[in-house]
Amino acid sequence: MTKNFIKYFLFTCISLLSIASYAQNLIPNPSFEDYHEATRGHAHLDNLKEWYNTNQNQPKTLYGTPDHMFINESQPLNGIKDNFTPRTGQSVLGLINYMQRVVNYREYASIKLNKVLRKGEQYQFTAYISSGNKVAYGGIATNGLGFAFTNEKLKQSIYEPLLSVSPQYQLEDIFYATGWTKITFTFVAEEAIKYLTIGNFKDDLQTDLKYINYDIDPQCYIYIDDLSLVHIPSDTPPEEEKVEEPEIVVTEKQEPVKTEESEEVVVEETQAPETLVYEDRPVENQSSIYITTYDITIQIWDDRTIDGDIVSIFWNGEHVVEYYELTAKKRKFKITYEPGKENRLILYAHNLGKVPPNTMAVAIKAGKKKRELNIKSDLGKCGAIQFKR
Repeated sequence: MTKNFIKYFLFTCISLLSIASYAQNLIPNPSFEDYHEATRGHAHLDNLKEWYNTNQNQPKTLYGTPDHMFINESQPLNGIKDNFTPRTGQSVLGLINYMQRVVNYREYASIKLNKVLRKGEQYQFTAYISSGNKVAYGGIATNGLGFAFTNEKLKQSIYEPLLSVSPQYQLEDIFYATGWTKITFTFVAEEAIKYLTIGNFKDDLQTDLKYINYDIDPQCYIYIDDLSLVHIPSDTPPEEEKVEEPEIVVTEKQEPVKTEESEEVVVEETQAPETLVYEDRPVENQSSIYITTYDITIQIWDDRTIDGDIVSIFWNGEHVVEYYELTAKKRKFKITYEPGKENRLILYAHNLGKVPPNTMAVAIKAGKKKRELNIKSDLGKCGAIQFKR
């Protein structure tokens, strides 16, 4: 056996181990198929192995009770098979995201991960969610469903929302779908993380509603299936990660600064049109985000067809980006939340590109909160993201 063969063999083994490690799902019982007892199709969360109710108190009064919903052909419960179809297998997780008759009622499901997530490492999470078919356990669609990865074990006392928790991802827009919708996002662990908790971390005032059908006890009920959490090795960054332009900090009386390694980021006055204002077009809030800090980092780019979209970005009535052509390269800048002002990030479209409307991807980082959203604008109206504290 030659030395070259031995080296090749060892390299192959290491590569296979690396791939296996990358593909390992760090969430136990991710599809909710491993349970203790086959009841009639509806059981509380403690029927699922590994998962537990974030409310461990279980007082005699009303308290949050997330559900194990499953199809049991031998003991069918009327209506269960009509309410949902699991994406895979026979079981799903069910949560009340909002209840009309009980103010600030929330249900949370938690689990301890297979491994502790390492600080500074990147991970990718995927889940599938559905509203069912609106026969029961529903009637209202809301935003707010979130996925929080934490070092400490979260605790709920009765049924109150966990407002102090900032999930790595939550639905900012109202969600309603009778089929299964995929949610996926990446995040960097800012501390050693041991637990995942799922639920609505907004209170009723922050939760937007839409009535789908009317019931005597309307609520927002969401089914969840097929979770996945995998580690992204640091030596293989995601494909969408690109070399960014140098960071540009924009303040009220400061112009963007040109660096030696970057292109000029401000169009010369002879090239740019007269300063435009967005007040001549109606502004539509397409998303909203609640933050707990004042300093906000923004990245903008075109994550779809690169078709020559030219935009200006406004923040509190001032340009922060002027007459800029979107590309796949992310442009980064900072803004500051100002109490008493509108605090809207507004996209003004100078053209429609080759594929209307003018669409821009936005990555937001405010403290521990991270979001990726899209804004759409045309020549008749401006899209916006509303920031609230």
